[in-house]
Amino acid sequence: MPGFLIFGTIFLAEIPDKTSLMTITLMGRLPVRLVWGGAALALIAQTVLALTAGRLLAFVPKLPLTIIEVLLLLGFAVWLWRESNESPAAEQKDAERIAARASFRGLLSVFAVIFGAEFLDLTQLATMAYASRYPAQIVAVGALAAGALLCANAIVVLTGAALWTRVSGPWLQRVSAILFALVAVLMALSQWGLVSLPI
Repeated sequence: MPGFLIFGTIFLAEIPDKTSLMTITLMGRLPVRLVWGGAALALIAQTVLALTAGRLLAFVPKLPLTIIEVLLLLGFAVWLWRESNESPAAEQKDAERIAARASFRGLLSVFAVIFGAEFLDLTQLATMAYASRYPAQIVAVGALAAGALLCANAIVVLTGAALWTRVSGPWLQRVSAILFALVAVLMALSQWGLVSLPI
């Protein structure tokens, strides 16, 4: 089994993924440890899902999943844009709300967002393919896939932490909102074969 190939392909596919954009955006509202922890749990859960139910997941209709994902991305984009217009005074008043999010509830929210973004994603489909190709080494495939996802996500978290300390929060939120809206439009177009989108 080519372990380096499995790790490398999944690692490289995960970094430019929409999950990375979501992770960076969530870091503007939650502490780093919660974002990475929630994302890590979601990525591990999706790897287990790909290994155990990979064949069944491949038969899930793509159209309804794409519609749901496009609507969620557009909703996330609108929410980010509205949040970016809050004044510094309003952000100060929200300190208690943000502190409340830095809890188990915050961890669950990150888990839910990342888990949804990864469902039938390129990296999950790759994990399914490797698992079906090497059924006798499915545990090793799962370990390599999860390790690649966690390493890629750690790099994204470090990059996000650097971005949020150097770039104005509202501007970063607006750019993220535009990117989410763009990804949603591209996903909708790819469903009808008008563009090719590997995310």
